[in-house]
Amino acid sequence: MRRSWVKFWVTGWLHGSIRWQLEPGERATWADLICLAGECSHNGQICDNDGGAFPIEYIANTLNIPLALLGSTIAKCKAEGRIEDREDGVIVIANWDVYQSEYERQKNYRSPTKNTQTFDEYKEVLREEFSDLAFEEEVKKWELWWSEGNKTLKRPKSALRNWLLKARKYKQENNSGKGREDTKENSEGKGKDYTGGKLGKFVKH
Repeated sequence: MRRSWVKFWVTGWLHGSIRWQLEPGERATWADLICLAGECSHNGQICDNDGGAFPIEYIANTLNIPLALLGSTIAKCKAEGRIEDREDGVIVIANWDVYQSEYERQKNYRSPTKNTQTFDEYKEVLREEFSDLAFEEEVKKWELWWSEGNKTLKRPKSALRNWLLKARKYKQENNSGKGREDTKENSEGKGKDYTGGKLGKFVKH
């Protein structure tokens, strides 16, 4: 599996035996080899898509290092058990599954869940949720608003739902205000069928 990152053990890298077994250039080359193995899709093997070995000159050129430096790094890593010694020439990072297992464990968390619901399907969900509104009328208003000017609509589902939420809030506030006005008129006896009479009483026409 091709990977976008690989893992290094901080303590082992800074204070482990690699500090005295490899020279600074060789340590850098070892880190490059681990990254190259992660880029290949053969679970710790540095090889082509068919599993064949890369020419050593090709690897040195890819890592932009002298051929001699690559050779000394591979030789020392084989001696210390960091690289498996294979007759076919494929460079295999030892214990890859053990040291890089974190990638598999986190893969599901890193992969976003795609929402395959279309916009029209989502509109029908909203139609039920906002059945108290004149849905089609509000959608037309929303479409008209976004069509004017140089507006960029990046998240149409969220934008439409926010529009409907505001429309519902406006409707509730408007109805609440109208109710207060009606109550005030009734308490004062102000209606088209009533007029003021003597002693403050209201008489029906």
